[in-house]
Amino acid sequence: MATISYDVWVFNAQGQRVRETRTETVPDAQIAAAANAVTLRDRAAQALALNATYLAIGAPNTTQVTAQVRRLTQECSALIRLLVGALDSTDGT
Repeated sequence: MATISYDVWVFNAQGQRVRETRTETVPDAQIAAAANAVTLRDRAAQALALNATYLAIGAPNTTQVTAQVRRLTQECSALIRLLVGALDSTDGT
């Protein structure tokens, strides 16, 4: 568990705008899920560049094709995790 504090602006009983500090406890799983989502989005951005590089190859050899199929499978797994909210892990991505 982590504790976070943040400030918000609210109106008091006299109608004045005042700053209020709030504190919340965030479960570790929620923190990990947020970090995993960022990791998967970063990998998706990198994938665009890698895919463009592969597509620029006129006639890829067997090794390049095999590597691309593996990479595409990992990219699809990452996108599926993001889509369905399976952010407990980045395994297979």
